[in-house]
Amino acid sequence: MKVAHDVYAETNPAFCAAVLVEFTKTYVSMRPEGPETPAVYLALPVALSGELASTFAGTNKNTGLLEWLERSPQVRVGLAKRANASLDIVTEAIRFGCFAQLLILGKGTFLRLGDKKLKPSAISALGQEPAQAMKRAGRLGYWFAAAGSTRTVFDMMGLTA
Repeated sequence: MKVAHDVYAETNPAFCAAVLVEFTKTYVSMRPEGPETPAVYLALPVALSGELASTFAGTNKNTGLLEWLERSPQVRVGLAKRANASLDIVTEAIRFGCFAQLLILGKGTFLRLGDKKLKPSAISALGQEPAQAMKRAGRLGYWFAAAGSTRTVFDMMGLTA
């Protein structure tokens, strides 16, 4: 039996907004002001990437961005192209998250958690790969927050902010 990979389901605004909520939630746990939106445009495509999923094996929230990148230099290969290719997907996810009141664009373009919360039953109903993407987003939230500024994150990843 051949299993189909549903790219549309993994890039729909509702799912991507949920991934951004997870990223933002973990980021805010360390830095209450929330992530700047440019960081989100980098985090979402990395979290959703099936190609990069294996690079998260053996990591946890304490691993840190720099150590992860040193262990997995392939993350930087084609990263700018990956981020540029996903601009529309991330923008739609932010819009959906804001319209659904899951996210708020705050002062200075910082992303914050909105008044509405994701239902735990919706999260637990996700399949294995979408659930792993959420987990990766959470890990990136910790790592990006610990790294400091968005500029530092971009510099570490070999990009310019």
